[in-house]
Amino acid sequence: MTKKIFYLLLFGAAISMIACNKKLDISPENTLVDKDVFATSSGAEQALMEGYYNLFGSATQYIAYTFGDFSTTTLNHAINYDAYVKGTALPTDYSVVGMWTEYFQTVNIANNIIDKIPRFGQFEQAKEDQFIAEAKFIRAYAYLDLLKLYGDGALTGKMDGLGLPLQLTPFQGYKTGQVIPRSTNGDIYNSIVKDLTEAAAILPEKQANDLNTRSRATKGGANALLARCYLYMGKFKEAGDAAKAVLDETGTYSIVNNLLQLFPANPSGAAQNLTAEHILAFPVSQMVGTSTSVSNSVGSTYYYKRAFWINKNFMSEFESGDLRVSQLMFKGDQIYNTDRLNDYTTFKFNNQNSRDNVPVIRLAEVMLVRSEALARIQGVNAESITLLNTIRTRSLPNATPLTSADFANANALIEKILQQRKFELAFEGFYRYDLIRTGKPLQSPDLPEAKKVLPIPQSEIDISNGLIKQNTGYAP
Repeated sequence: MTKKIFYLLLFGAAISMIACNKKLDISPENTLVDKDVFATSSGAEQALMEGYYNLFGSATQYIAYTFGDFSTTTLNHAINYDAYVKGTALPTDYSVVGMWTEYFQTVNIANNIIDKIPRFGQFEQAKEDQFIAEAKFIRAYAYLDLLKLYGDGALTGKMDGLGLPLQLTPFQGYKTGQVIPRSTNGDIYNSIVKDLTEAAAILPEKQANDLNTRSRATKGGANALLARCYLYMGKFKEAGDAAKAVLDETGTYSIVNNLLQLFPANPSGAAQNLTAEHILAFPVSQMVGTSTSVSNSVGSTYYYKRAFWINKNFMSEFESGDLRVSQLMFKGDQIYNTDRLNDYTTFKFNNQNSRDNVPVIRLAEVMLVRSEALARIQGVNAESITLLNTIRTRSLPNATPLTSADFANANALIEKILQQRKFELAFEGFYRYDLIRTGKPLQSPDLPEAKKVLPIPQSEIDISNGLIKQNTGYAP
């Protein structure tokens, strides 16, 4: 599929959501329509594009992308975000309900693709298999995000804690009695691992063109997400192995030397290319229609500093001369928000109309996953330090590389790797979950463990007649 068709389909999914949802409904009266949609490669691919577009919305709307940062000491936030930081968000909260709903809509689109292509598909088998594998990747991504937001103890090794309803078939509706309880965190993780392992075995290393390679699921993307999943599970050998599978792919991914190529200035909102470091990104700057452009729902909240602005104590943690400060932090709006004119924000989202591309998996993350995993298994080792130096020296080109002599023990090396994750992935939604999984305090240092997840939406509890249980920190 050409680049033009890809993005027309992607944008078209937004403006025809209702119509598409009707086509994807499993009700018997729509079976003929389902046959029409999934019989051909182009129809099935349209359904798949809706899945990608819905994943983009799920991962960037509400607080899904920003929660990982504004609830930590890297950012200051406006008062209306206090409830999420202090663990007092209500089960009826707009974002709490909205994120749950959006992600499960994405899961359902993926389930329809996985279910209906084998039933109705009449096109090339290899293409059918690829689309199903891409849908499994989408489903796994949605479930992993849901788990870190709502899974009770999912990031602290509580595998028997309540996770999520594990819906792996098209949802037939609440009136059918098809409401299911929450499965354990362990069951959800196992399902994610299964989806990603199966997807990685089928997906190509590259899609039809470079833009598609970096904005659709690939073998490298599946292994990279698998590495993240295993890291959150505390399965470090598996995390390291999955990361290595990505790093072993030659010719597809590489670290970009210039940070401003990775995060370019984009005052006009023009189309920006993705780079060899992007394993998966939402190419917002490329997503345009005949009358409007798509917003990433993140950029303006940073640019205008009405919602978030950088904690200057965080800026002072970097080594002197670090380009991630001088190049990737700036003052943003200097006209409208008079209270924040002297505060800094992230240059990673520098377009005032939220037209920046949104990175979700970068090679830098994968390298740091591999580095951390090896350090936890082997202690101080050469490969971990080499990977660490690759990330550090990009932003500190004149720095003396670290050696094994700089680390008294494995913990010292691990802490340095975690510090580089904090610096490198800042404002990309990771830090909160790194703090939780390593037992470190969030912005509210006394927040109890049971409050480090969001409440389950009250509507889900009510409509299931209590079959779906509330998280322990919010139970009446």
